[in-house]
Amino acid sequence: MEEMRSKAMASGLLILLLLMNIDFALVPVYGSEDDCWVDDHVDYAVCFKTERCRSICLGHSYVDGRCHWGFPNLLPYCRCLRSNCRS
Repeated sequence: MEEMRSKAMASGLLILLLLMNIDFALVPVYGSEDDCWVDDHVDYAVCFKTERCRSICLGHSYVDGRCHWGFPNLLPYCRCLRSNCRS
């Protein structure tokens, strides 16, 4: 009985960690700096040059663009800055 309970707790923890890695927020955080940036994985899948990312973002009516590195993504991707969040 105790072994089954510990396996269930371990499985629940594993599911929680997997959900957090796919950016599924259980409790959304509002007002953070990341709310201003929109991920663009379509037009510039792997971001190697910030200038190209910036020009793609400007073409989509965003204010700015940058290459973003971060866990759990193994490769950098382009992020565009929303117009109401100038920074």
